[in-house]
Order: sequence, then structure tokens, then C-alpha cells
Amino acid sequence: MQGNPVSYQIIPFAGGTHPIAKGALFSDDDWLFKRVNFMDKQLWVTNYDPDERYPEGKYPNRSKTDTGLGKYSADNGSIENTDNVVWMTTGATHIARAEEWPMMPTEWVHAMLKPWNFFDRTPTLDLPKENSK
Repeated sequence: MQGNPVSYQIIPFAGGTHPIAKGALFSDDDWLFKRVNFMDKQLWVTNYDPDERYPEGKYPNRSKTDTGLGKYSADNGSIENTDNVVWMTTGATHIARAEEWPMMPTEWVHAMLKPWNFFDRTPTLDLPKENSK
């Protein structure tokens, strides 16, 4: 559609016991939310910073406050025309199986990036007709 920005659609999908997270739904006073509130949102976008490598921060088990995405995005800085990082949370909470205790095995979660508005119409409409004899 003409005039819309060129972008990508992120389509997460998973199987097994991992639902696509809609957020962990912590309350603001939960001790876990204060440390790792990245789990409370499915998608985060931050400006690229090489020191910001972990969504939960560098040492979440040693901190009393969020040192990760909550801190990285606290200034609510603009992401327009900058180098950005997209952080996606999946399967933050799920119904555990007996096989997952005390150690969770590997579970595959996928995401597809789908081009969005790269063309103003379907580019295949003007293909030359094949000459058939």
C-alpha cells in the first residue's frame, strides 16, 4: 500500500509446552519483576549498545533491581532512524511437565521475519506473457 513505511512483521510460533509469551503478568511489587521484568512483555526494541547483551542484565541473581531491558529502555529514547535491537520473549511461563524438573530440556521456538510494504503492489502483475507455440 503506497505511503506505508517499509518494515518487517515478526511472526513468532512454537510448539510443545511453550506458548508464545504474552507476558508473565507479574505485579510491580513482585520480587521477580523487580529483577527480570523483561519477561513481562513479549517484544522490546532498544537502541543498539554493545554493552547491553543480556535481556535480564549481566547479573540478575545478584541484583535487587532490573539491570536489563527495563534499565535499557528507561529513558524511552527514540528508535527512529537508529540502529536497533529487537528482543523477543517466548515461553517465559508454561505448564511444566514432569520431565522438565529440575532441568528443562531444549524446546524450539521460532520467529519469522516477513517483509511488509516493500512494494506498492504485487510485482508479478506485469510479468511478460510466455510465448507459447
